[in-house]
Amino acid sequence: MPELQCSHDPAVIEHRLLDLVTTTDSAITAPAVACYTPCSLEDADRVLERLVAEQRLRVELDDHGHVTYVAPDRAHMTPPRTQAALAVVMPVPLELVPAPNPAIAAILSLLVPGTGQLYAGRPVSAVVWFLAVAFGYLLLIVPGLVLHILCIASAASAAHRVQHAPF
Repeated sequence: MPELQCSHDPAVIEHRLLDLVTTTDSAITAPAVACYTPCSLEDADRVLERLVAEQRLRVELDDHGHVTYVAPDRAHMTPPRTQAALAVVMPVPLELVPAPNPAIAAILSLLVPGTGQLYAGRPVSAVVWFLAVAFGYLLLIVPGLVLHILCIASAASAAHRVQHAPF
């Protein structure tokens, strides 16, 4: 959205004020007009007072002495009551996914290296472990077994960290 330039022109301020009146239910006050327009507070006051003098706006004073301006023919904005609008107001509760079980993650990695990491929600780690263990088994059986055991421990550890995360 382009930034509005500060205006001192009463016609521009009035035009933006009418936009505020017709598109929102915001209270019409000098600070609101100065912020929305944008213009100085003094310029906003002058335009509002002129519109009151022309009887296009009415001044109201609340119990606390706050001045608001009322447009006599202002239509109040009412949002549509469609199912889509209600869905935004009242979101559907999300189903929580249960945290991964470290024992299941270890068993999965025992069967196929990396699947425990995948189960724990770490796909990159799963691919790396699968490739490392496969490479270890290709070299010799002992490096493959060592890497496979480390893979199982890593999967259980990853599932344990997810299970005990602070959120």
